[in-house]
Amino acid sequence: MKSHITRDLKIQVKIIAIFISAILPYFSSQAQKPLNIKFRSRGLLDASISGYDNNETNSYFSLEDFRIGFKASYRKDEIKVDIGIDENKLKIKDFIYNRNFKKSILSIGNMYEPFSMDMLISTADLRFHQSATSVQAFTNSRRFGTTYHIYDNSYYFATGVFTNNDINNLKSNTDGTFILTSRGIWRKQYKPYKSFLHLGGAFSLRSKLNNRKNPYCVEQESNGVTSLFDKPLLYTELTDTRYEFKAMAELLYTSERFMLQSEYFIKLTRRNNGVPNYISHGGYIQGSILLIGRDFDYDSQYAIPEGPKGSKSMELAIRANYTNMNHRKAEMYGGEETDLSIGINYYFNKYFGIKLNCNYVHSGKHCNDFYKKDFIIPQARVQYIF
Repeated sequence: MKSHITRDLKIQVKIIAIFISAILPYFSSQAQKPLNIKFRSRGLLDASISGYDNNETNSYFSLEDFRIGFKASYRKDEIKVDIGIDENKLKIKDFIYNRNFKKSILSIGNMYEPFSMDMLISTADLRFHQSATSVQAFTNSRRFGTTYHIYDNSYYFATGVFTNNDINNLKSNTDGTFILTSRGIWRKQYKPYKSFLHLGGAFSLRSKLNNRKNPYCVEQESNGVTSLFDKPLLYTELTDTRYEFKAMAELLYTSERFMLQSEYFIKLTRRNNGVPNYISHGGYIQGSILLIGRDFDYDSQYAIPEGPKGSKSMELAIRANYTNMNHRKAEMYGGEETDLSIGINYYFNKYFGIKLNCNYVHSGKHCNDFYKKDFIIPQARVQYIF
């Protein structure tokens, strides 16, 4: 049995622990002042056993989305800062300034685009270890930019403009590229039935990419159901890119004990020099039922589902996903896959939880060479958030 934990990761955990010890006295000194400061932290420890890549059974461990930070608010202004581990390096995650108005919010900083609810959900509230394979393939990581959110009981709308980089690499690789993303939601609460319906969609347009190392080159990839393996499940590299347009449709339904969530994505990449355009698509559908506990939380300001309400909840979840990044006419083959996941999530309270998932992946045509056959992978997660 082999354990995959790097020395750099251990060093970075020690650095974070020292940082926490240093800033705690400051938070305590601010407690009685009008400025409200709340310390935040999150940690997700994943584990699995698999012999997929060779004949030897290996154990895999990963400290996912470990971060510390704070939220400071004063009257209508708010600042959120999170520092976490990404690819065994300390990086800024969220760095957001919010200005709150009546039923609207202006956000500036390092954040996700308002495109997919599954990507916008806190990782601690995800039903499975990873966002769906299709979500990863058609969404971006955090970007530096600004978003304006408007909301009411019956609707939500957001629009934002972003650079093609996050705050950690604003000066690297690309310049002169901007992304315009908008998302709109209609929603209704059916009080007599204790149910809630949310329907909507989003679009995103990325201007011509100016990559200094490789002009007009764009990468698209997805890790699939697990990030414990070193290779992405789906991957393609597009050259001669002119601009990108993508759209999605989403559905969310909740009742006292049941949740249904689904999204479908399509992406068009226009290309230069007479090269055929590239189209990829995919989507997922997932359902959850509360075996213990009642009701699911919902963030109306950002139109995203959250975890179960209350404490000591147990949830059974199932998800089916299909993603196709192959396009014969464009002669681009990023891979095609189907996966099915089932999980049991137990929340001791709002701070601690355990998640057990089992995932089956059917590797279709042109997946990464590492994934030459179908596989089943069990995964376990212990998480805390406060």
